[in-house]
Amino acid sequence: MNRRCALCLTALMLLAGAAGCRTNPVTGRGELMFVSPDNELALGHRAHPDVMFMYDGEYHDPDLNVYLGTIVLRLHATSHRADMPVDFTILNTSAVNAFALPGHVYATRGFLAKLENEAQFAAVMGHELAHVAAGHSAQRLTQGMLTQVVVGVADVAAGDSLAGRLAVGAGQIGVGVLGLSYSREQERQADRVGTYYMALAGWDPREALSMQRLLASLGSDRKSVLDRYLATHPEAPDRLRETQGVIEEKKLDGRYVQGDGIYAARWRRRLRRLQQVNEAFEPHDRGRKLLKEGRAAEALAAAEEALAMRTDQAPFHVLRGDALLKLGRAEAARKAYEGARRVDPRYVPANTGLGLVHFAMERYAEAERQFAVAARGFPSGAVAWFGLGAARYHLGRYAEALPALEKVASANPNVALLQYMMAVCYEQAGRRRAAYDSYVRALQSGLGGSEAQAAFQRARALR
Repeated sequence: MNRRCALCLTALMLLAGAAGCRTNPVTGRGELMFVSPDNELALGHRAHPDVMFMYDGEYHDPDLNVYLGTIVLRLHATSHRADMPVDFTILNTSAVNAFALPGHVYATRGFLAKLENEAQFAAVMGHELAHVAAGHSAQRLTQGMLTQVVVGVADVAAGDSLAGRLAVGAGQIGVGVLGLSYSREQERQADRVGTYYMALAGWDPREALSMQRLLASLGSDRKSVLDRYLATHPEAPDRLRETQGVIEEKKLDGRYVQGDGIYAARWRRRLRRLQQVNEAFEPHDRGRKLLKEGRAAEALAAAEEALAMRTDQAPFHVLRGDALLKLGRAEAARKAYEGARRVDPRYVPANTGLGLVHFAMERYAEAERQFAVAARGFPSGAVAWFGLGAARYHLGRYAEALPALEKVASANPNVALLQYMMAVCYEQAGRRRAAYDSYVRALQSGLGGSEAQAAFQRARALR
């Protein structure tokens, strides 16, 4: 017991060496932080490519992005951390969401289409910037790292490397920043501070109240995309009381308002094209669900319906390609994916699709090229890394295939074919023990056909 306590104290001291007690600019109180401001920004930048892929890329409208980005920068100028660099991105998904990472603020196309005026947007962006200003991501990451070390003390006592456990914990926070949820107290603080920011920047703070009513109405169906959002946010009556309280306490009602403070007409004018695009996504979103259900022919019809409305959206072309590939029409799928790349050369799913097409046609060198682009664009994407490793495997470049295959296996260790390919690569590299272990795992994971026979024979030979 004493040894465990000593190990725990050692772990905490090691973490404390990388930590500091810094003053929270919002509360004025000192806080223990294991994540420095520079590290916060680095984590946000590292997560940004994954955000772009997970939310279907960027919505391209330079004029709209400047308009909304200017609003975000006006709000940021009033914040407690106005010196922190920040940018704004519209995400091209119908999901209703808005959020921030250190250095980055996001709103989805589907979310923007729901808003009624500029002040409502300012209310939400103020809320998200308040999370960043108050260091809520850093607080949650610090709590997670501290818990990780304390929980891991028993494993350390059993012989695990303490330095190794700390390194694993530090490595995981880069991924963890995407899955963070804030506490209800942090959400209340963001409501209060965000309302203050929007008022200081010239918008009517009462629109924060209308925004909260709108969010509550959108979340009235518990199957709503806002379900996770509402799970961590306080109930609507509590939020309304808190927001009304800060308006009265700070005497914000009309004090800083510029113009009418709402700008509904300007908002409708600026958002007209986005509203039209959002409507065109209805058949696309329906097609995605159909494809997930295995109804590829109906998904293809939905893609054609979306493309008949607009051809300037890369996801429409990719849906068409995905449906065609499922139907076994590889060459037609290739043309659809190329169409997506012409619309948006940086749209990663098009590269993934092209990689799958070329792999199916046994054009492994071209498949490798496309999967490499996709893996760079979406560093956490298992399909791209698996495709990259598999293409190199089929090209006979076993040593080069291993890093990509191992990356996928670290998160998906029980994929039989993956383990078999790794075993072959290990054996070619002279790593007999690793080859044996992977052959056995492949068999345990349900490997079938001629590969199962080969794996059994090689495992016996290597035992």
